[in-house]
Amino acid sequence: MIFSTARLHEPARELLSGFGLVEHDADDATLAKCDVLFTLPHRVTPDLMRRMPNLRAIQSYSAGVDGLDYAAVPKNVRIYSNSGGFTRPVAEQAWSLVLSLAKGANVRRKRVLPRLLRGKTLVVLGCGAIGSEVARIGREAFSMKTVGVSVTFTVPEAFDERRDPGSLAGAVAKADVIVDALPLNKDTVSILDYKVLKRMKAEAILVNVGRGETVDREGVTRLLRERPETRFGTDVFWRTGGKEDFETPLWDMENFAGTFHSAVFGRDDALAEAEVMAAENIRRFLTIGDAMNRVDRGEYAGVGLYETTSSPTHSLNNPRGERGVLGHSHAQKEVRHRRTRRADE
Repeated sequence: MIFSTARLHEPARELLSGFGLVEHDADDATLAKCDVLFTLPHRVTPDLMRRMPNLRAIQSYSAGVDGLDYAAVPKNVRIYSNSGGFTRPVAEQAWSLVLSLAKGANVRRKRVLPRLLRGKTLVVLGCGAIGSEVARIGREAFSMKTVGVSVTFTVPEAFDERRDPGSLAGAVAKADVIVDALPLNKDTVSILDYKVLKRMKAEAILVNVGRGETVDREGVTRLLRERPETRFGTDVFWRTGGKEDFETPLWDMENFAGTFHSAVFGRDDALAEAEVMAAENIRRFLTIGDAMNRVDRGEYAGVGLYETTSSPTHSLNNPRGERGVLGHSHAQKEVRHRRTRRADE
């Protein structure tokens, strides 16, 4: 049996209907019979694990699984992410930030010198499905040279050059545009620290659609203050107490643009598509005993971003978090207005 902590859209429901799907709510007797949990990472608690003694696998709705309480999950339970589930909307969000910064659309009531993108060098950090789509758009739309820095490459042909993480600093130094699509794990926390960031070209653009914590908060703030010609945009923010915190002095800087973790917010079509991908993975597990995107627990040892006492108000309708498009002006007021409705991927 499968227990989904949220009600699914019809396409995913149909895919799983033959496997004893239970949605949204279940009593202890039903949970005890379920061998697959379909959920968002923050909903995995020690209490829920105790109520599911026959659990064999957890399938995340979301691509990111850094918010999971790994200590609560029995060692015999396999964990699968939904990597690639939100590829298109997140890649488009990345390019919306790149273009906003390149053309000065984030700055209000002031003319900003625009940057040209055609023929420039695009460096993508994290070359899974999202990073590969970012590279494809850069090459096809702007004839950019695409350089990927990653452990693995989902679409190797999307990149003119492929480099391993050991060459990160050198790749950053040659980039005109950098897009961070990295997952958050023990190897990527603050991987873009001040030492690496200061190797960027003076007029480089950096955009983050991976996880806030892959960019060192103090380092990027310092860099933007020292180098007003360098531009930074993000759709993901740093977390405090397990919750994404949109309060930052970056909003007061003209070389910053941000969106409130909103790439798929309110988009039923994108959410339904991601659900189908995850549901197909569950079917694969129940049919052959294994599935795609299996998570290596060791990669998340010590990340510690989950929160068991209180959690962001996640819902299936907001798996990556609420966001809205804003430049630097009036952002603090908007942040306060939105804080009650936010969520992480």
